[in-house]
Amino acid sequence: YEVLEKIRQADGLILGSPVYLGDISAGLRALYERLIFQSITYQTEVRSYNERRIPVVLIVTSNVPAEYDAELLNRYKGTLEAFVGPTQTLASGNTLQVSNYERYNWTMFNAEEKKARRENVFPDERQAAFRLGANMTKE
Repeated sequence: YEVLEKIRQADGLILGSPVYLGDISAGLRALYERLIFQSITYQTEVRSYNERRIPVVLIVTSNVPAEYDAELLNRYKGTLEAFVGPTQTLASGNTLQVSNYERYNWTMFNAEEKKARRENVFPDERQAAFRLGANMTKE
């Protein structure tokens, strides 16, 4: 309850999660369910009890290309916008999971490509995430 109250009073909310088995982590999912459920009215006229809307940023990382997470992000974005506030999303895909893929005999990945992406693309994605957070409360 204390966490939900602090969120209600916040200027914005940044949520982040790895994607496991096609969905956000269980920990974030638990927070998300409580965050949304407290606002549902079950009325057709007014869908949400939430009178104070706050901006939200949702960021996910996964082992698959970022476009694979588009449907997942759209689903969460729609619900967050309906019950919390305007929501922006960012996916960082094809992430480097371990430093040594050979150690685990993970032959389906190109370790060199993943390392190169981590060095060349991931820093730009981190900056994009930073900008989303920095700009979320600016009008």
